[in-house]
Amino acid sequence: TCPVPQRFELEGIISFGYDDQVLHIAEMDVPKDLAPGKHEISAAVQWLVCQSSCIPGSADLMLPIEVVSDDVPLTKTPYAPLFDHFAAQHPSNALDIDSFGWDFELSQTAIRPNDTFKAVFRVAAIEGHKIGKHNASVPWPTFTPITGTYWWLNSTEVKNGPDGSILVVMEGESFSPDPDPMPTDDKIGGLFQIEIDGKVVSTEITVGLPWEAEGVDVAKEAGPLLLLANQANGSDTPASADDAAGETPVGEDAAVAGVVPMVSDVTGVALFANLFSAFIGGLILNVMPCVLPVLTLKLYSLIEQTDITAKEQRTAGMGYTGGILASFWLLSGAIVILRLMFGIEVNWGFQFQYPPYVAALATIVFVFGLSLFGVFEIPAFGVGTASEAGSKEGVIGYFFTGVFATLLATPCSAPFLGTAVAFAFGAPTWVLFAIFTMVGLGLAFPFLLIAFVPSLYRFLPKPGAWMDGFKQLLGFTLIATTVWLVGVLGAQIGIDRANGFLAFLLTVSLGAWIFGHFGGIASSGRRQLGALAGALVVSGAGGMYFLDMAFAEDESCDSGEVITDLSFHEEIPWQPFSGERIKTLAGTTILVDFTADWCLTCKVNEKTILNTKAVRQSMDELGVVPLKADWTRRNPEITEWLRRHGRAGVPMYLILPKDGSKAPIVLPEIITQGMVIDAMKEGSS
Repeated sequence: TCPVPQRFELEGIISFGYDDQVLHIAEMDVPKDLAPGKHEISAAVQWLVCQSSCIPGSADLMLPIEVVSDDVPLTKTPYAPLFDHFAAQHPSNALDIDSFGWDFELSQTAIRPNDTFKAVFRVAAIEGHKIGKHNASVPWPTFTPITGTYWWLNSTEVKNGPDGSILVVMEGESFSPDPDPMPTDDKIGGLFQIEIDGKVVSTEITVGLPWEAEGVDVAKEAGPLLLLANQANGSDTPASADDAAGETPVGEDAAVAGVVPMVSDVTGVALFANLFSAFIGGLILNVMPCVLPVLTLKLYSLIEQTDITAKEQRTAGMGYTGGILASFWLLSGAIVILRLMFGIEVNWGFQFQYPPYVAALATIVFVFGLSLFGVFEIPAFGVGTASEAGSKEGVIGYFFTGVFATLLATPCSAPFLGTAVAFAFGAPTWVLFAIFTMVGLGLAFPFLLIAFVPSLYRFLPKPGAWMDGFKQLLGFTLIATTVWLVGVLGAQIGIDRANGFLAFLLTVSLGAWIFGHFGGIASSGRRQLGALAGALVVSGAGGMYFLDMAFAEDESCDSGEVITDLSFHEEIPWQPFSGERIKTLAGTTILVDFTADWCLTCKVNEKTILNTKAVRQSMDELGVVPLKADWTRRNPEITEWLRRHGRAGVPMYLILPKDGSKAPIVLPEIITQGMVIDAMKEGSS
């Protein structure tokens, strides 16, 4: 890692480097199996020394080090203060800075070879802090660009935004990647040195650049940050009210410019409110369609085990809660890694946009359903004898039930949840983990409550012979969930590959039968392991032969036709969403349904609320144009629109008023017919 560089200018040529001396720090991990004693580390170093001319240099360096065991005390060398001195000059992690936040916008949804594009970064102080304005006529020292691999920088401009923020406008030009295929790790950004509360804070901010092949259509539009940058003046003085006003933008752009949630305010009140919302949202998740199969299974488990001791009840509740929390923490870590290391902007439920995840989850649900039909018995870990296995799950069983609940919960959104999760995605890492922890606690709370309040068990039905039939009935709910997931998978990989996945499920069911028939719960451990190995071989062979998780070509075609007369349609004639289509519909009321095939809440709302006679009639009478923003696959433009309106996932229902100067109307996740009709009337007035 490197300290913040200095800027040098010689005869109009600008470069960045270091004067006098510099220390570049490289962190190393010593292998655990490395034998104690003397060892050597080496480095190949190259540099360029410049004054009136530049002279290259290089050297091969070697440093002897001594490796000792863990129990040997370590002392600092005389060079430790030198390390501390230069480490203090390193940029801070952007997500660890709680005094300001940042946002990013690209002038088009993706970059193609030989494109010219613009990117805008906005840095703004959160409440209680003050950001210093940029005063120089050049970007330095406020911003130092970091260029990508397959594009070059044409110009950089730093502006003081009319809202007190700092805006960095970068204009770049791409070239053809060599070799193909399209880049997946190209980035744009730079080093920011911002004065906050009178103190300079340095941090590197980079984001990933999405690429498409040459000739592929991409949407180009002036979003809220580009509009804000156009309103902003140069570097020396803040824009006046007259300068900031300019020409009134049309439609969505005008409304969005005032409502974009750039950063999350992590002060006490806002943080507490969103933590509470996260808990309530997690609690409500228990009755959302995605989680109902697991919820019913868990209730069945509780009824089956009403005779266990109070201690075992508490163990069950803690095991179930532990599985949920561990899953949410793993999800939080994955989000942080994808955003920081790979520059991939992800939102709630993002994993359902990847076919391998959907396929794996569908397989797990299907296998679980087979176990309820009695094809095989899941081994009960954590119990003492085989006779206990039929009636007790064991702590590991409860743990994985919690994991299972989380896997099915994450495509769902719920009241309170969307706002809290959106807050988490715009906040530092520790806040993201805190919000997700509260969602997990809300999801686990009903069963945690029952576990620690034994008297609540008396409200559960009494166990009896009826439970065998009910258990098999629950198996059908899991098969129904599998059907739903296969449908999601088919929308992503195409019908032919989806049929291949169904063939794979057939081999999985054969493997489950082999395990159940030859490795029953009363069998010896060795026999069970042999049966399990056979089941895995059969399933693995089926996977190798039948599975292909590549995305199918997107066959959706936007003809550009706009349907405004809905009277001849028995169902809503949804039209494809795009920023360009929004512009062509200026002066028209628009309903945008942000949805995904893997979002059961979305599908329930579409069937029972949106696609009803009353809503369709109101659409026709008011001249509302319905657009569908399908987020089943990863779509940067839809992700950007969700983020603009403070949502971290689907569903989102957006009314864009006919009067372009009015703000969009965002409906909650759970909607009613009256709510939708009233919003359309308001947007059409």
